[in-house]
Formats: sequence, structure tokens, C-alpha cells
Amino acid sequence: MSTDVQGAQAHTENGWRERAIFRFGAGVATAMMLAASFEWSLAMITPIFVAMLLGPPGVRLPHGAYAKLLIGVGLTFAVGIGLVVILPFALVFVPLQTLLLFLTFYRAERGLNPLIVVMLLIAILMFPALGLMDRNVAIDFALGFLGSLAIALTLCSLFYAWIPSGPAPAKPAPVLPSEAVAYRNAWLSTLLVLPLLLFFYLTDRSGDLLVLVLVAILSQSPGLEAGSKAGMGMILANLLGGAVAMLFYNLLVAVPMWLFFAALMWLTALLFGLGMFSSPKGKILATGFTTLLILIGSTTFSGGGDAGEKLILRIAQMLAATGYLAFGAWVMTALGWIARSSD
Repeated sequence: MSTDVQGAQAHTENGWRERAIFRFGAGVATAMMLAASFEWSLAMITPIFVAMLLGPPGVRLPHGAYAKLLIGVGLTFAVGIGLVVILPFALVFVPLQTLLLFLTFYRAERGLNPLIVVMLLIAILMFPALGLMDRNVAIDFALGFLGSLAIALTLCSLFYAWIPSGPAPAKPAPVLPSEAVAYRNAWLSTLLVLPLLLFFYLTDRSGDLLVLVLVAILSQSPGLEAGSKAGMGMILANLLGGAVAMLFYNLLVAVPMWLFFAALMWLTALLFGLGMFSSPKGKILATGFTTLLILIGSTTFSGGGDAGEKLILRIAQMLAATGYLAFGAWVMTALGWIARSSD
């Protein structure tokens, strides 16, 4: 009897995983094809949001959460635009940005939704740079970002309605760090990002803002606490995504057909989804897949001339971000701010 119960449980779990993988592949491929076909403002980020929302654990957010997420991001960008108008100088921004970064990292330590954390970091880091160059550019960015997020949320709602997720396999509740530990980790992450932030302002390297945003996203613990080893893992994940992106791009150049693009994107998403939902290395694969989506979106849509050069540039930017993170973690470990790994 116990064997039958265990078999039924395994069958249920496998069925949940198969549905989640198929939903992930179909949803990401659909988002990519819509973005490539209609190319609204910042369309390339829609598939990334869809991948984040349909990826592990593959469970729909609670009722009303999508609307709250959209409203929360909208308010964040509204505050960002207001700050650009009120404080039009970079030196005035830096202390305020430092405080906002710390508060965001602290809330992330205390369990804030990772997607909201990403939105906040983008708003805090990109808005001042864009707004100081041109306020209209910052406003257009905010509107495009919100529009892409709204489309992603709509697609995810439709795919969860088409392929219901059901209950995910039980997992232990996450153990959040104490307030003191969260406070310390938040300051470590802030200190890691701050020198790069100052460097970007002093050198006016607005074209490399992706590096700054990636460092901020990746610098959250436990990645930072794991030291340079975690940084090397991120480099390997980005290299994986970059290698698959180069193969994807070369295949697309060889067969430049819309249907082939759709089939190739669907197959790629399915394969990554299989690993993300089934492999213990799922987080690394998720990072690599995000890299792949960024590279493909920024090099295959129209207006993205010199795609091969842009592909190499994006890979270089991501390697620079993860390399900076690994070096920063090594320095903090040498100073005794981060405990050395037992490995």
C-alpha cells in the first residue's frame, strides 16, 4: 500500500513538473515572438519577465498580486522621475541613491519578492543616469518598462489559466537572516555597488549601465557571502548563456525564417526549462537563460545592426559585471568582512 502511495505522489510531482516545463517553454517563446514581431518600447525585456514569472517554482502568484506588482513598480518609477526633476545634479543623487540601495538590499534580505527587488534596483540606478542626460528619455524608459511588464503579466495570467499550476512540491520555509545580519549584508552589498556607481558618474559611461545594474542584482547575498566562488559560478552561467546565444544567432542567420525562429526559441526554452525545474543546478541555468534572452533580444530585433558585434559586447559587459563581483567579494573576504568559505 505504501508503495502505491509513493508511486501516486511521484506521478503527481512529475505531472506538475511536466506542466510547468511546457508552460515555461510556450510562454517564453510566445513572449519572444510577440516582442520580435511588434517591437514596442523596451519589448526585449518582456520575455525576461515572463521567464521570471513562469520559472521555478512554477506557481501563480496570489490573486491580485499582479496588479499590486504593476502598481508598485509604477509608483517606484514615479518617485524616480520626481527625483530627477527635483534633484538635477549627480552629486546630490549619490547620497540618496546610496540610502535607497541600502534600503532595497535590506528588504531583499528580509524576504521582499525578488522581482520587485530587480525593479527597484533598475529604477534607483538607471533613472538618475537617464534623467540627467534627458528627462524625456527617462520618462520614455519608464513608460516602456511599465508597458512591457503589463504585457508580461497578462501573458503569464493567460498561461497559468490555460495550464493551471496546482500546488508545487512542498519545500521548507525560507530561513530569513536576523535583522542584524540583514543590516550587515545590505551594507556589504551597498559598499560593493557604490564605487562602480561613482565611476559611472565620473566617466559618464551611460552606455555600460547594464554592468552596473547586473552588479547590483548579483551582489545580493547569498551570492556575495559565498565569495569569489559564487562570482565564478555566475561567470560560468553567463558564459553558458552567451555560448547558446551565439549558436542560436548563427542558426538564425543560416535559416532566417520567422517560423524557424519561433520553433528554435520554443525548443531552447523547453530545454532550459527542463534543467531549471529538474536539475539541482537550476539557478545557474536560470541565470544563463536570462543572459541568453538579453543577448538574443538586443541583437536580433530590428534596429539592432551589427548583431555579431553587439553579441560580443553584451557578453563582455556581463563578464565584466561578474568579474567585478568576484573581485569585490575576494577583497571583502581578505579584509575579514565576509567569512571565508569552508571549502
